[in-house]
Amino acid sequence: MNRSLREALIKLEDSGGECLGSRFTPSQKRVLDEFIIRTACITKKRQGNGTVYRISNPPVFMQNLRELRPDAELDNQAVPIRAQNLGLTRSTKGRKNSHEASYRLLKATTPGITWQCDEKALDLWQLTYLAGALAIDIGQVETSLTTDSPLWLVENQSLLDDTSWVPKDLHGSVLYYQGQISERLVEWLCGKMRSPRILFFPDYDGVGLENYARLRIALGENIELWLMPDWKRKLQRYGDPEVWRNTLKYVANAEGKLGSYQEPEEVLELFEALKLSGKALEQEAVFLVTSDS
Repeated sequence: MNRSLREALIKLEDSGGECLGSRFTPSQKRVLDEFIIRTACITKKRQGNGTVYRISNPPVFMQNLRELRPDAELDNQAVPIRAQNLGLTRSTKGRKNSHEASYRLLKATTPGITWQCDEKALDLWQLTYLAGALAIDIGQVETSLTTDSPLWLVENQSLLDDTSWVPKDLHGSVLYYQGQISERLVEWLCGKMRSPRILFFPDYDGVGLENYARLRIALGENIELWLMPDWKRKLQRYGDPEVWRNTLKYVANAEGKLGSYQEPEEVLELFEALKLSGKALEQEAVFLVTSDS
């Protein structure tokens, strides 16, 4: 209610104290009508086929508006968004509440992995050794941060914690994207050619497939869906029907988005195997060794 009322009062103030009822949403008109009964600082009158709202008692109106919007000048000040929200709505979540910065963890899988930024070299292996991982701000889309080694995108933290699964000929950097590919991460990957080879390794389920489709649309041939060794046998042995059922709605989305793309045979084979088996395979299976027994 407070949000609808605040937006309605601001709209009325910005209109010079008089505003046609047609400019308000149904929820705003409802709270305005309740506000009129409670404060009597606004009038509502018929005008033609509609209604018009007018401020009739400006001091009382402004007192109530200040209760809902403590600091009207914050929109023009260089303070963080959530601080603006607090001043304008009394709540950090009152309006747009996402942080300007968005951090993801990045670590090297072997010595010698470096990144370049503004013609300066960043020894990611040394930072990984000293601090465990590097936090990068993917909100800075225009940053020149790039590497000449493979970049892995992984869904679950266990594959960031233990990178022993990375093939020896594909050592590079592992970025943990925290379960879902955000639009910010997609934009960051598209902002520059971050790596000559970007490998996407998700859970093999509906969410993972749809995230791959989104990356494929955004990056084209510059993204690869990586298939873990012996994935067919692992799907049979460790596949989970419940995870597949819970993410099934995303599979059709992925197939629809990929319809116009010529996918590698192994990717098409994965899609078909998952659908035929009715099972999902979580990426931690990469640590498990299968045998014929």
